Amino acid sequence: MRKGLRICALLALGLVLLLALTGCAKKEAKKLVMWVPGRDSYIGPDEQKKAQEEWYISQAFQRFEKANPGVTVELVVEPDAAAAHQTFKAAAVAGNAPDVASLWSGQYIFGIKDAIRPIDKLVPKADLENLVGWDTVREDFKSDGKILGYGAYTVTLCFFFYNKSLVKQAGLDFEANPPRTTVEFDAALEKIKKIGVIPLVTDESFPWFNLYVAVYWWYQISGPDRILKDCLGQEKFSEDKGLLDMLEYYHSLWKKGYVNRDAASSSDYWAKFLQGKAALTPNVSLVGTDAMAALGEDNVGILAPPDMDPNAPFATGKVVGGTGGALVVSNNSKNPELAVKLISFLCSKPETMELLKHQSFVSIRKDITPADMNYAPGSLQEKMYSFKDKYVYFVDNILTPGVVDEYYKLCPLVLVGKMTPMQFAQALDAKAAEMKK
Repeated sequence: MRKGLRICALLALGLVLLLALTGCAKKEAKKLVMWVPGRDSYIGPDEQKKAQEEWYISQAFQRFEKANPGVTVELVVEPDAAAAHQTFKAAAVAGNAPDVASLWSGQYIFGIKDAIRPIDKLVPKADLENLVGWDTVREDFKSDGKILGYGAYTVTLCFFFYNKSLVKQAGLDFEANPPRTTVEFDAALEKIKKIGVIPLVTDESFPWFNLYVAVYWWYQISGPDRILKDCLGQEKFSEDKGLLDMLEYYHSLWKKGYVNRDAASSSDYWAKFLQGKAALTPNVSLVGTDAMAALGEDNVGILAPPDMDPNAPFATGKVVGGTGGALVVSNNSKNPELAVKLISFLCSKPETMELLKHQSFVSIRKDITPADMNYAPGSLQEKMYSFKDKYVYFVDNILTPGVVDEYYKLCPLVLVGKMTPMQFAQALDAKAAEMKK
């Protein structure tokens, strides 16, 4: 009898211990949710054609879960990268924002900073030392501003891509003698025009050429502080010489017939370039492989914007670019330390190298070189990498909410002469004043 009681007691004790252990396991299990846009982020165009489990980001989450037993990461794909910022803000107000979100950097996150948890005390020192882009995620671009996230996944660089064979037909050699002033650039476009080819093709219905290239000339003359003061109403766009000079030159390219006549309404400029219908086009570093596949590996070159003023105070010989993406932690996250651990994992050297197998990015890490990526000396990819530290930050990411939308909307009108540079600048002044109220 006593033996039976002893066995029952031992079984009961074992059951209690088992329940306690199960309770601990449940308590220790943690879940993170991360929003990732369907484009401009970790999901490449080719990956979208595959099953989700084959995506880089899905496999990265599995590796993180394996390295952190008891942790699960849920992927939520946001369909609209531009709208994701306000969706994120609304979710934070409702108390159900994700732990981590991939958004755009600069003013896009500054404008929703109340929804974001600063992570200054959580970022590993090694990340601060080995990653680029911290200037784009520090509040208000200040060197001592709160860190609102990590610069994410790529250093995006903007170039003129050009068709070497068409440029050669015009008697030009951009490899040996690239145009480095706007005067030289105009002369080159005139030669291309004379062979019956569109010198420069773009879609300014959304002002890609302006944002990828022309704003470089504004930045070059005025600088980022002046641009921000214009946005805040502390200075006037209409008195900003850099902006007005840039817009005059921007319009002149269309007026002289160097830009496709339907630029203000077209939506197929990249296809036209890939079909060999134009000599140059503005685009970003990640599409280089697409251009080589369509036109031939040795038939695609890149050209940095010519300098409007070779003696400009803020930039010469650079391109527009930077870490346009950001990984942020929401103020709703119950596990901010773990959320930063996930971000740090995604930005680590092994994971960045893995990501680069899936997309043609320029690395966010200082310790990854073209040689690490097996890029041949003189190749298009190696040349793009050479601009990794030679860029001015995306000007539209410096423009404040409201002002940037006005800029996008009205810019095509300036290109085709339906609005003067001064009228455009005055419209921005009015919008800046409105946003101050």
